[in-house]
Amino acid sequence: MFKKNHMILLLVCLMFVLSLSSFQLGFAQDEAPATASGAVIQKVDLAAHSAYKDTIIIGVANDITTLDPQASNTDANMMAFELTHETLVQIDPATNEIIPGLAESWEISEDGLTFTFTFPEGVMFTDGVTPFTANDVKYTYDRAKDSSFASAKVSDVVDITVIDDTHISITLSRANQEFLLLMAHKGMSILSEALCTANATEGPWVGTGLFAVNEWLPGDNISFVRNENYRGTVAPTKKIVFKLFKEASTRLIALQAGEIDVCIDPSTIDLDYIKNDASLNLIQTPNVVLLYLAVNNTKPGLDNVHVRKALAYASDKISMVEVGFDGMGTPHNNYINSGQFGLKKDIAVYEYDLEKAKAELELSGFKPGELTFHVMTDKEYKKNMALVLQADLSQIGINLVIDEMETAALKSVLNDAALNYELCIYQWTDADGTDFTVRNMYGSSIKDGVLKKNGSNRAVLTDAALNEMIDAALVEQDKATREQMYFDIEDYLNEIVPIVPFCTSYINIGTGKDVTGAVWRPTAKHDYRLICVPLD
Repeated sequence: MFKKNHMILLLVCLMFVLSLSSFQLGFAQDEAPATASGAVIQKVDLAAHSAYKDTIIIGVANDITTLDPQASNTDANMMAFELTHETLVQIDPATNEIIPGLAESWEISEDGLTFTFTFPEGVMFTDGVTPFTANDVKYTYDRAKDSSFASAKVSDVVDITVIDDTHISITLSRANQEFLLLMAHKGMSILSEALCTANATEGPWVGTGLFAVNEWLPGDNISFVRNENYRGTVAPTKKIVFKLFKEASTRLIALQAGEIDVCIDPSTIDLDYIKNDASLNLIQTPNVVLLYLAVNNTKPGLDNVHVRKALAYASDKISMVEVGFDGMGTPHNNYINSGQFGLKKDIAVYEYDLEKAKAELELSGFKPGELTFHVMTDKEYKKNMALVLQADLSQIGINLVIDEMETAALKSVLNDAALNYELCIYQWTDADGTDFTVRNMYGSSIKDGVLKKNGSNRAVLTDAALNEMIDAALVEQDKATREQMYFDIEDYLNEIVPIVPFCTSYINIGTGKDVTGAVWRPTAKHDYRLICVPLD
């Protein structure tokens, strides 16, 4: 059991906050710290260099599980899709504005329902022989309707008309204010109809991006080779490798030994080793990823709002940040990501209070000792947080069993139709569109006349009233009114407590001193397309 002195923890956290003012990041002179969007952009002047290191090896913590963009939304997979595929539009990492992607331009009808996209001529898929046409967009979007991960993004699409090879119009059933944001999501990466039809397994691997899949050894590594025929700026690096190291300490040792060029997510207790090594750089920026307790609202006991409120009051977020991230994080009380449009800063907070937790348990009708729940974890820091929660729940009379699992196994349980889980310490990383967050985390869709949870709705909510609120906010064109509608949605969620928000942390990356060109995103979905090591 954890014995916690909260005054000491508060002092530790205060000291950490004060220390940030003097913290220096290891950037090259022409690089800037985090932008207004939170991304750290390592700009590289490709015209200034004539030679680059052939291969960049990135030490990663999580394995690739699929190369089909419509089959997953994990961070690891999304970073692969960023290399190999393109979406119609993309998000400028510096401004968060929508900019051209595969489409070079677009027009929106006055009623906001029809989007007409124009594509450049001569675009090829990375196999080097298959041409891209507007028909591939129609195929991709039609295919997405059958994907649990992508279907919500195209749920408003009622018509797709291919005008010619370089033009397509997409008509919506309602004026979706976040449609272009949804189209920028890597789950909407454009696929080749010809290649997918010929090979349903490997066809989706091929996109129109700066890189192509070279070799994939699940559980070990995946490599990507440069697309020499890319229509725009050709990548400076010939080959990029994601090498799996499950242990943070092993990744750091590999970085220090020069075996890898990038170490993703080093342990917070090892950051000083990177800071004090003249051959390395430490990159750090606040993380917008929401770490939370996923609560299956359909399970006995957890279907009781007072039990869920008891869990909220018994969640010592400060201690969780301390044991999970060595104090390098921030307690989070909202149901959407930090910085998202519509985040209610003055939301009522479930402060850590075991007496209030006991009172809520009494209101639930359950007696102390009657409830036992299982919580799934897949990382050491999550296990440590679960231990804090376990100790506190034991004091109010709820038993908590911690089930440690590999990430792939945990996700398999979460995504299985059986929904055979109760609690899970999990994260939400898609922080671009507020509608996408609330719709996927808490919304449901009508299938065969029955409400079914959306793909990332780990709470298994099927709340018709909430769905109506989400739908109304999506089409509201007045910005102030729409923002208030999201405030109301957060208040509603805060009353029913479908999940328990825990905290945000920091993005930590160790790199070789000369590594540059990457975009380090606060969502942890980094962009490696231009990563390189100049040799001159």
